[in-house]
Amino acid sequence: MAEKKKGGIKTIIIFFIIGLVVAVALLFVGYISFEFNRLSYMNLNLKSDWRSYLAYLTKDIPYVNKMVKYEYLKVGDPILLQTKLIEEKQKAIEDEKKKLEAQKKEMQKLLEKITKDSSDLILKKEEVQKLSSEYEKKINDYNNYNNRVKKIAEWLSSSTPSKIIKALQQSQVKIDLIVDALYILQPSIVGELLDAMSEVNPDKAAQIISKLGEKGSGSSGN
Repeated sequence: MAEKKKGGIKTIIIFFIIGLVVAVALLFVGYISFEFNRLSYMNLNLKSDWRSYLAYLTKDIPYVNKMVKYEYLKVGDPILLQTKLIEEKQKAIEDEKKKLEAQKKEMQKLLEKITKDSSDLILKKEEVQKLSSEYEKKINDYNNYNNRVKKIAEWLSSSTPSKIIKALQQSQVKIDLIVDALYILQPSIVGELLDAMSEVNPDKAAQIISKLGEKGSGSSGN
């Protein structure tokens, strides 16, 4: 029983020592990793600097030291490095800002041009609408006048000369309207009307004949 008890104590001690060694090893590995990270932060990388270490070991060996040159590692200032990185990032941000501002100006110019073109189009549209309204008014006036001329011509061709002469002497009837109405009638009817009018109002008959002559010469010229 005593031997079994001693054997159990030894086993516990062995496991304790092994655990202690493992714990120390883990702490050591963790510390090494921590130092690696610190050195990397200071612009050093031991993983890639093994050649420098070999050069350090062989720098005192004759002949070999001539083939290998050892230089001390330069430890960078972390604050300086971070400041440089920040300045580079700030410069990149400023460049991007300038680029965006330039694009904004181009967009503003384009927007102003579109606005100006839109204003010009609105003005042109208003001008076209005005011209269209004026044209429609002229067309309507022309159609109304032609309708009046046709009605007067129909009345002249169907009424008696005495009634016609009496109506034509009224001051409300314009000479041009009478001339246009007579112009579309048959020459024989126009001759009878002018003969009858010349007996009653020779001045007005002369004006009508003169206008008919002008209208005839104008049509021939066209």
